[in-house]
Amino acid sequence: MMLDLLLWWHARMTELLPAFWLGRRRHAPDAVVIDAADKFDDVKARLRRNGEEAPIALDAIVRAAGRMPIVLRPQPRVILEKLHTVPATARRDLAQVLRHELGRITPFSADAVSWRWEARPVNRDRTLLEVQLTIVPRTAVATTLRGLAAIGIQPRFMEVGAAERLRLLAIAEADTARPWFLPDAGSLAWICAGLAVIAVTVPFALQAWAMHVTDRAIAALQPAVAQAEALRGGVSKNSTEAAVMARELGRTGDPLQILATVTRILPDDTYLTDLSLRQRELTIVGRSSSAPRLITGMSADPTIRNAAFAAPVTRVEGASVDMFSIRAEIAR
Repeated sequence: MMLDLLLWWHARMTELLPAFWLGRRRHAPDAVVIDAADKFDDVKARLRRNGEEAPIALDAIVRAAGRMPIVLRPQPRVILEKLHTVPATARRDLAQVLRHELGRITPFSADAVSWRWEARPVNRDRTLLEVQLTIVPRTAVATTLRGLAAIGIQPRFMEVGAAERLRLLAIAEADTARPWFLPDAGSLAWICAGLAVIAVTVPFALQAWAMHVTDRAIAALQPAVAQAEALRGGVSKNSTEAAVMARELGRTGDPLQILATVTRILPDDTYLTDLSLRQRELTIVGRSSSAPRLITGMSADPTIRNAAFAAPVTRVEGASVDMFSIRAEIAR
């Protein structure tokens, strides 16, 4: 049941998105699709994954139940599509109005068909709504449904249209109403708008926070840097102490030089949250829009050797940012 509802929600969500947003990769959701026929012996089933369909035996569908949604695809000749115009004032109770008018505008009553509607204002007259009705008589799929029920298969929705405009029709009257916990199309549009705002603002907020953390880290290092500079100035006055410092720098590496090298190599969209240097072993931790290219950049520098990830790269959910930890050796 939950898989069927998710399939229904997918179809409703994709109706809200312009086709150019979805691009060429758009395809119908994964499902078991059963092609209805006049005789049950002619009924065929297909397993659809990533837009590709492959035949599947009916007895295998019973084993697949619960793992994938099952939809019924009626024959194209039994699908009726009709344009109908109603006053815009009927928008709030449009489903009920259309239910009463089905018997007048089509050869069928609402109880005898599976149907759905899509409404939009009429361009030339905003006081009217143009309603696209999609209707499938239940008698046209009754033979297929009885045969499926006999082997324990009960699809809840019919699938109409191609992947570019997939529509789902509830088979049973009880499923025609939208489930209480799924929002309507208007609410989904507002949800999409809110998610779009979040998707735009979150990366900037993360960048501002990362810059704030970096500034604090730099400020915290200033006393140590000043002390190191003062120590270096004092040592330069004494050749013996300078020789000792030179040996130590040769053994452990020059931190300031290494910091300058790392700063030069890393791209501007990379922020470090930790940097450590022990016995010529450098470890950096931070965030970047593309962590793998950091390895390439560091490996190209002759002063850095054996650059590799010290831990798996983690993608920050909701943002195009990689969290990384890289360990390398400083050449002598």
